[in-house]
Amino acid sequence: VTSGTCGFFALGATVYRLYKRRDRLGADDVWALFAFLVLIIQVVAVFLHIPVPNDLSNTTRIAVSYLMDTTFYSVIWASRLSILFSIVRIDPSVGRRRRLFWVAAAFVATALFLIGQLFWICESQPSWKKVENPHCELTLQVAICQFVTDVISDSILLFAPLPLFRNLLDKSLGRKLTLIFSTCVATTIISLAHAIFILRDYDSKIAISAIVEARIRYS
Repeated sequence: VTSGTCGFFALGATVYRLYKRRDRLGADDVWALFAFLVLIIQVVAVFLHIPVPNDLSNTTRIAVSYLMDTTFYSVIWASRLSILFSIVRIDPSVGRRRRLFWVAAAFVATALFLIGQLFWICESQPSWKKVENPHCELTLQVAICQFVTDVISDSILLFAPLPLFRNLLDKSLGRKLTLIFSTCVATTIISLAHAIFILRDYDSKIAISAIVEARIRYS
């Protein structure tokens, strides 16, 4: 229910955004579209994972579990990249834009690292694959890495547009920047909750907090 409800609003917001900007699409819209497609896959994976028992083979259930986790990271980081390139689009400084491109490369590398860490942790403890509804139990290492990267990346997104406020005359631009600030703050708080649930092994709350974080970040 959480996945379907949050996903519906997030997908609707993106369709509206892409329609409104169909004549002037940029890199931020491309990343938003990528997150849109991955979010659809994530919603399907969640609905395949939740109902137990079902007709899926154990191998398929394991694949669905991996799909849920990898799409979570993909949606989160694609959404961050969309926000980052939104800042690039409106920043008139060539020097700042160049630095933000390097930040974008770091974001991509971080996402790949976190996904790789997920497979490394889960494949090193294969016992979880033998239960009725398999889902890898994430470790302290994962929680720490996830929270640290969340805080650092969100801090970058919070502070990157600050120079734009100095000579801000466009009210609509001010609203966009304020939205970026509020989204980053909200998702950082949810990231903290998600990390705590991982540490305490609250399976249902991990799933719910991950879904909410991904949907808010994506919206």
